[in-house]
Amino acid sequence: MKNGFLLIDKESGYTSRDVCNIIGKKLHANKVGHCGTLDPFATGLLLVAVGSATKTLIFLDDNYKTYEGELKLGQKTNTGDLTGETIETLPVPEIKRASIQNVFASLVGENEQTVPITSAVHVNGKKLYEYAHAGLDVELPSRTVEIKSLELIGYEYPIIKFKANVSKGTYIRVLGETIAEKLGTVGHLVSLRRTEITDANLSQAKKVNDITEEDIIELGDVLIKYMPILKLTHPDQIKKAKHGGKLSLRSFPKQYPLFCVCDDKNLYLAIYKYSDLGYYKCIRGLDFENR
Repeated sequence: MKNGFLLIDKESGYTSRDVCNIIGKKLHANKVGHCGTLDPFATGLLLVAVGSATKTLIFLDDNYKTYEGELKLGQKTNTGDLTGETIETLPVPEIKRASIQNVFASLVGENEQTVPITSAVHVNGKKLYEYAHAGLDVELPSRTVEIKSLELIGYEYPIIKFKANVSKGTYIRVLGETIAEKLGTVGHLVSLRRTEITDANLSQAKKVNDITEEDIIELGDVLIKYMPILKLTHPDQIKKAKHGGKLSLRSFPKQYPLFCVCDDKNLYLAIYKYSDLGYYKCIRGLDFENR
């Protein structure tokens, strides 16, 4: 079976792990993983790695993602979306498009978000949603995220339709609650769809039950979008890379802080990172073929 990536259009009701399990059974793959979790109610683009390509997932999740969502004003739920129970109701004031656009403009840039209790973030060795299910109190961590762009698609009371391009770790349901609060009310997401990851677009994706092995995208075609892929030709360099050895600065341009190396037969060997000590160090061995 080929190693590489699949672009999946996840349907509502599936967890991201469900999608991986279906692909594993369908393609008889022992290793399947995904980049960037989508909540069960959310739909859209999911980047799935098959086989040895799972080794590279940690390097692919730091880029911006684009979402389209619908925010219902007037009701707040305990999950921030339509799957939760209503915990607060407030009237929705008269809102003009200009007011929404002003709120959107104020949120572009870095924001401090409180991680929702329903997330899988670990606190004291336990996932936050486990505290929620057990009815336990826990101090919620916060993180700095970036809203690169926030666009108003439409507003028809009480639904705001928007498009957001955001950094890794941004919770769109928290963003929705913040928008509602700045408009003088409360709200929750009633739909969420991821449309882009870096330059991969939803139009290129297939439903999980429609995929075949022929849909697998080769590692290099995806990895090149995140880092350079440099070819080694000297036998000593290839041997070092296969065993995770150091590579000298003379071998590569110093301006590449992170890159993948392959041999002259397109065997992907390892991912290297520049070290302040004056050499390139291996941070992930790969050693699988482009096939």
